[in-house]
Amino acid sequence: MKLFHSLSRLTSYKLSIHLNQEYDLQTFAVRHNSRLCLWYIHYYGDEQDQFELVRVGHACVLFTQIGTAGGYGEEQDKEINLGLFRISLFLNELHSGRNYSSSVPPQPLLAQSSEDQIEEEGGIEEVEAQLFNKRQQYGDKIKYCAGRAKASTLNNYIKWSSIRPRWV
Repeated sequence: MKLFHSLSRLTSYKLSIHLNQEYDLQTFAVRHNSRLCLWYIHYYGDEQDQFELVRVGHACVLFTQIGTAGGYGEEQDKEINLGLFRISLFLNELHSGRNYSSSVPPQPLLAQSSEDQIEEEGGIEEVEAQLFNKRQQYGDKIKYCAGRAKASTLNNYIKWSSIRPRWV
């Protein structure tokens, strides 16, 4: 769907361009509201919506939100904290399904595809960088959410890789 693609592209709208404070606030609002729209689609969407989100790289969008380790991305602590929370929830719901708003069954193939995207984009490194976040206001919350996000990606990977075939 073009809507998903457009929203996904808007999440990185003029990400590294800083002209003045007013302009920065406006571009931040565009990125923030685009991510919010994608989150509502995830939260209230059905199986097809989840498929479309994975197809446009929603997991990578979430990791861009927290990406400060490489010198890019949102540096507002609240956004980083929110992004980490959404990463763990998104991956957990793909693996386990969900029973609120609209019920969605587990979708392990979509989860695996998202995890592959995350690995290709270096998302785990971004999460690990947040484990050492020394910011004042949200520092502890960010560390907690970073731990949960890392566990979501690693535990799901371990879960799949630790399954032994019956013939072994």
